[in-house]
Amino acid sequence: MTGRASQRSARATLTNEELSGLKAEDFRRLKLTDDEKSRLRDINLGRAGERAERSVRLRAEEEPMLADLRGTGFDVESVWDLVNTSTPYPSAIPVLLKHLTRGYSDRISEGIARALAVPDARNAWPLLVAEYQKAPTGEENGVRLGAKSGLAAALSAIATDGVIEELVTLVKDRTNGSSRLLLLNGLRKSKSSIAKTAIDELASDPELEKEIASWSRKGKRKQQGN
Repeated sequence: MTGRASQRSARATLTNEELSGLKAEDFRRLKLTDDEKSRLRDINLGRAGERAERSVRLRAEEEPMLADLRGTGFDVESVWDLVNTSTPYPSAIPVLLKHLTRGYSDRISEGIARALAVPDARNAWPLLVAEYQKAPTGEENGVRLGAKSGLAAALSAIATDGVIEELVTLVKDRTNGSSRLLLLNGLRKSKSSIAKTAIDELASDPELEKEIASWSRKGKRKQQGN
């Protein structure tokens, strides 16, 4: 290879910002230099330290709620332990509802909301709607905000045909962002004609059409498998 060809094939040294954004396919495409590998290790060590510090901060922030949960018989390390359990926890619902409105950081608020995505929280529909409408969308410090999606999951789980018109209104409101995808599940499980009509109308919504179209494909595959 000539010197000129070598110069053409050479690439610029990656910055730390570029190294931070590398994906799996990038590693297969790029051959990192020793310097880049060293800096990437430092970046990953820094990330690990930040995650550990964040975990400690969240645990301390969560402690008042965890203490209340222990008072109801649920000794958990995080509210997310409730999200991931198959054991019913009806006595914990009042505690979760009390802490839902206390302004926790987004990660904890999302955990509380997702822990309320159970039938035992059905009577909390008005409160959950109010919190959902207030919850912000987008990112914070480069991290996607999840509380609104958690609340959408809860609303979808507890929705009945008695509140279906309100659910339809929430799904059609595009200011609610991508969380509307989770609200769709509440319409899909409903036997109400209002829900069926709304789904037909939403089938052309740019943010929802792909998900709704997938239901038909899944239904066809299920029929073919029977």
